[in-house]
Amino acid sequence: MDHHPTAQTNWDAQSPLVVRLRELGALVFFQSIPNIQHAFHPGERWLCCIDEGCPGGVNLAGSGILLGVEGAARIAHDAGVTAITSHEECGAAKLWAKQSGKNAETSDDYGKEFSAELAKKLGVSYCHLPLSEMTRPAGLHVARVIYYDGTGTFDPARLPELPPGFVISRRYLDTEYALRECGIAISIALGDHGFGARFTPKEPLLIVAIGHPTDPALSLEKLRAELEPVAAAEGPRVAVDGLVAKW
Repeated sequence: MDHHPTAQTNWDAQSPLVVRLRELGALVFFQSIPNIQHAFHPGERWLCCIDEGCPGGVNLAGSGILLGVEGAARIAHDAGVTAITSHEECGAAKLWAKQSGKNAETSDDYGKEFSAELAKKLGVSYCHLPLSEMTRPAGLHVARVIYYDGTGTFDPARLPELPPGFVISRRYLDTEYALRECGIAISIALGDHGFGARFTPKEPLLIVAIGHPTDPALSLEKLRAELEPVAAAEGPRVAVDGLVAKW
């Protein structure tokens, strides 16, 4: 189980928050946090990975590398993105490299090339985030939560009272692709680069659906209906909760 020297320390550090989230349920937990509205402030519209170490902005796996430049550009434009980022140890870039028959050992280079090309197409700035500027340790994903965000504005990193987690910007994605990204996040969390076997039926990986308060296409009921089969397919080590964002 101890595939990473700080895995247990990072797991234990989050446990009080995650236990409280499970016990109270997502709605009551979010309502109990002072200034929770700050987590829904639009802030900078940078395109970032879904990786919990890359907080902020709009989130796409590998900044959209799995969609190609044209597909990612359409989403980034619709989301009002003002800058593009790539990052070190990008799992989505490695997945793209494997699917494309490329050398997975140099996958971060492909992520850089893609993100720079996307930024050039959109006429916005680009930067690469080294691990020293990310909010997780090298070689370990510390997410115990996946946020499936129907608002397009949520950033858990804005408040220390929220557990770090992967963020799927569901508002800007169709159902099929959003669930593909959710599957990627699940596989990372349950795998050797995440907390892996520490997730159990008693301490599951939580997927928190964040429903849009007025758009029925992104309602909590709609998002939960999308996610329940995904969680069921993984068994009791993955659980779904949710709330309607009213802040």
